[in-house]
Amino acid sequence: MTNETFLFDLPNWSVISISGSDRKSYLHSFCTNDINKLAEDAICEAFIPNVKGRILGHVFVVNQADELKLISVPDANETLVPHLTKYLLGVEAEVSDRTSETSLIAVIGTNAADVLDLDSNSSFNQTSILKVDSAECLVSPVGITNQPTYLVSGDSQSIEDLKQRLFTNNVTEGSAEEFERMRIEAGFPYVGIDISEANIAQEAARTKHAISFTKGCYLGQEPIARLDAMGHTNKELRGFRIESDDVKLGAKILADEKEVGELSSVVKTNDGQAIGLGIIRIKHAEPGSKVAIVTDSGTYPAEIFWDHL
Repeated sequence: MTNETFLFDLPNWSVISISGSDRKSYLHSFCTNDINKLAEDAICEAFIPNVKGRILGHVFVVNQADELKLISVPDANETLVPHLTKYLLGVEAEVSDRTSETSLIAVIGTNAADVLDLDSNSSFNQTSILKVDSAECLVSPVGITNQPTYLVSGDSQSIEDLKQRLFTNNVTEGSAEEFERMRIEAGFPYVGIDISEANIAQEAARTKHAISFTKGCYLGQEPIARLDAMGHTNKELRGFRIESDDVKLGAKILADEKEVGELSSVVKTNDGQAIGLGIIRIKHAEPGSKVAIVTDSGTYPAEIFWDHL
């Protein structure tokens, strides 16, 4: 990727608000990262597991002055809002689904901070407020791609006005396929596609980003801590560089002539190849390992190209 800055629309991404005086302690009890220690205007990544430590949600949490804002992929709100709401009895907190009233874009590139006119002294885990006419948009740095990436959220008119401003500042509109390629390259999974309630949190390979092992008790903490004590998972998410662009979702991953996983996401590259994500047995998951991808049209060599251990 060049020094060019790209803008991507993120339609239907989920936005959830938690307000009330108990909001931090409440969310702290239901997610894998340390919300109680999250400073004002800071952002962190976290899983929201069920009681068995299985993944219900994967969110970015922003600690604003009067609310926590949870940002996640499309349709995450449909699972997370009911889950977080059912435990509210006797708690000074309110969970609100803001998805339908919030628009999001991603601004990505080495010059993204300059394009957004962000404070050069701010750290990459601090959010910012961007003025757009009389409105405000929230700018959240996130680890979705291998380039500096900022999610910008606000009402639809403000986001549309901001887009037009950025387009006149040499920002290029990117395609959904290009965004998919960038997040696959970085190993960023989508709940409901790459990871789900079938997976315990560590299998998403985002442990160092999203899980605190010192924060204390939370729903699902025991099996997650037990797995950490064992030292490794049995399977994890990995990325694959495939020597064919004729590969579909669900293609089987083979190692030593045995099925060890399947592709959950895949996108073509510009060189006649493809990259994808899939859960694979940990025995075969080392970066650089050679595997085979089996499709209806044939069997193709592939190599594991990233690792978030």
